Amino acid sequence: MTPMQLFNKIRMTPEIDDNAQTKYSDYQLTEALNTVLSIVFNTLSQSSNELLTAEKNIALTNGTAALPDDFLSVVEVFTGDKILSQQSKSKDVDSYTYRIRGNNIYSVNASVTLVYKPYFVEVDDSKLTAALPLPNYFSELLKKYAIISLQGGINKTDTTIVQQITDDVYKLTAGREYSRIELQQSFHI
Repeated sequence: MTPMQLFNKIRMTPEIDDNAQTKYSDYQLTEALNTVLSIVFNTLSQSSNELLTAEKNIALTNGTAALPDDFLSVVEVFTGDKILSQQSKSKDVDSYTYRIRGNNIYSVNASVTLVYKPYFVEVDDSKLTAALPLPNYFSELLKKYAIISLQGGINKTDTTIVQQITDDVYKLTAGREYSRIELQQSFHI
């Protein structure tokens, strides 16, 4: 799913009715989509689901390395087969710990694998044909709220609409990673 594909779906809805692309410019559609994507990304970054989780192997030099440019928060840090713990400020890092300070990660290991939540990078003209980092099942949610935004209905300070988007994201993603797990019966016949 690319932003341009979403724009085509938005333009064909009865509410917008802009097949000729004369009522709304790509810029206006991009702004509406960015408004919705920002709320969706913030919601997903605060949840425990792994939709937007990124992973990067980082080589450390003298026990330090720069964090990825899109780093928002840590999910997990490991090296080889061991998971590292975050070290407190009062102690030095060792081979079982790491510390993040500013834009750097510190560890005595030669390299670490950082699993993290990336922050939202806005869509611009250069990314209109690039795939969004969300699965295709988000297309209806993004379309619905982008239309509301185009019609003047989304203000990021309006907690009602932000809460509606957040609720819809949670409904869409809740338990999805566990959908193939069979529940054990609580009784026997």
